[in-house]
Amino acid sequence: MRISSRIMAENIKANMAKQSAQLMNSQIKIATGKRLNSLSDDPSGMEKVLNYRTTLTTIEQYQTNITGAKTRVEYTETVLGQINDMIDDARAIASSAGTDNREALALQISNMRDQILGLANAKYNNNYLFHGHLTDTPPFDASGAYDAGTGSDGDNRAMIGEGIQVTFAADGSDMFIEGSDNLFTVLDDLESALLADDDAGVQAAVDPLYRMGKQLETVRAGFAATYNRLETTEDHWRSFSLSVENMRAKVEDADVTEAALDLQLQQASYEVLLQVAADVIQPTLVDFL
Repeated sequence: MRISSRIMAENIKANMAKQSAQLMNSQIKIATGKRLNSLSDDPSGMEKVLNYRTTLTTIEQYQTNITGAKTRVEYTETVLGQINDMIDDARAIASSAGTDNREALALQISNMRDQILGLANAKYNNNYLFHGHLTDTPPFDASGAYDAGTGSDGDNRAMIGEGIQVTFAADGSDMFIEGSDNLFTVLDDLESALLADDDAGVQAAVDPLYRMGKQLETVRAGFAATYNRLETTEDHWRSFSLSVENMRAKVEDADVTEAALDLQLQQASYEVLLQVAADVIQPTLVDFL
């Protein structure tokens, strides 16, 4: 059967279009570094890639939450550590206060009391640390009384996994009040006893300060355990994120070296096709009629 010049030309044009598309696809792979650049490249592969990206975005959010939580714990631990040190110093003064320089010792206690009050009303990200859910109001007033309003006994939380939260102690009454003893009242009484040369009153502050120091150490131990959990979870998400990223890369990313070799072969094939087309489709007198 005789093949007409028109049919031959259409076949050559179709092959050239196909070859051009392959050339462009290889060029896009090299330019983007991606094997998949549109849904039509591989629908099932693109679905996997989208799922991997969603998972990576979720992991990134958890990692952001963990970073924020770690910073909060570190800051809180610094604040509580400073308060703990001053409680120990106040107890040392009460335990060994001589009869001399009691006015100076009373002034030290007064300064410690004011510093502790400022730290107990400390903020993190413009939120009060030790007032439960009442993060916009200070937990302690100038007298050292705790504002036990609704929500003041709550904990703060951070989401670090699907359905997984860590809690941060935030109830100042559990930290600076032990039984019937308020830390600030104890310090006020100690200052007054020193100024009045009241030996019994000075000694009466030793045990409450000891108990409060131990109570605060227990709270700090809880924060240390929380920090360790955050670090362990952070390591888990870092490792899992790397695994998911590797799976995504295997599906989506192109082998640039392979793509470059394919491009060279396709360019050579395209040039051969052009030469064949030039040889096969020769102009005749009919083309000019």
